[in-house]
This record gives sequence, C-alpha cells and structure tokens, in this order.
Amino acid sequence: MLINDYKLRIVLPECNPSSQKVNAIADLSENISEVFPYLNTVLKGFQFSEKGKILTVKRGGHLITFRPREIAITNLEDENEARAVLEELKQILNETYINKDRIKPSYIPVPVLKPLDILKLLPGTNCKKCGVLTCFAFAFKLTRQEIEMTKCTPLFSGEYQEKRKVLLELLHAC
Repeated sequence: MLINDYKLRIVLPECNPSSQKVNAIADLSENISEVFPYLNTVLKGFQFSEKGKILTVKRGGHLITFRPREIAITNLEDENEARAVLEELKQILNETYINKDRIKPSYIPVPVLKPLDILKLLPGTNCKKCGVLTCFAFAFKLTRQEIEMTKCTPLFSGEYQEKRKVLLELLHAC
C-alpha cells in the first residue's frame, strides 16, 4: 500500500474568498511521485511534469493536483466532501500502485479540450433545453465536467448524429 494516512487542511479559494466552495490539501507522509506516470494513464491527466513531479487531473468537477507529498482538490462543498473525494483518490492511488506492472505509464499530458472545440460540435441553437443560457456556457461546463453531454437533447436528434459521434470521441479521449 502506498498511502496509509493523510492530514487534511481545508482552505478558502485565494482568488475568491467569498466563495461558498472550499479547497482541500492532503499532506502525505509518503512520497507518491513514483506512481504519477501510471496514475496519468489511469486518470487521464491533462498536465504532467515528470521533472517537476506534478500531475493535474479534472475529475467530478474538481481540479486535483498531485505532488510528491500532497494532494490538492478544488471546488468542494465542505470537509465531508473533501474526505470522501480523498478516500476515493487514496483507493485509486493504492490500486494503481499495486497494479503498476500491468499499466503502461504515460509521460505525456492529454490535450486539453477547450470550450470552443466543443461549441463547434453543438447545435448552436441556444435553446436552453439543457438548463444553461447558451451553447457556449454549456460547452464551458462540459469541459469542466459540471454537466453531462446528454443534457443537450437536440444533439441526440438525427440531424446532429455525426457531430455527436465526434464529440463523444473527443470527450472520451480527454
């Protein structure tokens, strides 16, 4: 097992101290950097620096940054959510460490999907059926994993079948 325990710190976002969301930092007693290339494969990280010993991923609407003795998580409701996310990450880290002989390490960051990339594949009707004001706002939320693609019901009509297929491939790759 790679991680046994951690010390949790809850911090307010520096860029918006009046935010209702919090960030969390888990201080680790173990150095987890050896598992980063394998974790990059498992979690499809979008920023990876082997030299700088840092891996950043997006997961469940959170930005998660792994450093040798630290895990930082953004956009959390409270300490309870922080603990739940950290326990899930601890399990993923430990399973990745145990199975690293069967995982092909990746030293390359996944290309970041931008809202404009997604917008080009949406119907562009600004119909609001997804609950968002514009297709661009929907695309932005989709890149941050804050909304599901299925909320865009026009995209699932026959007219947009090819765009939907391309968008699914892009989202799966990232």
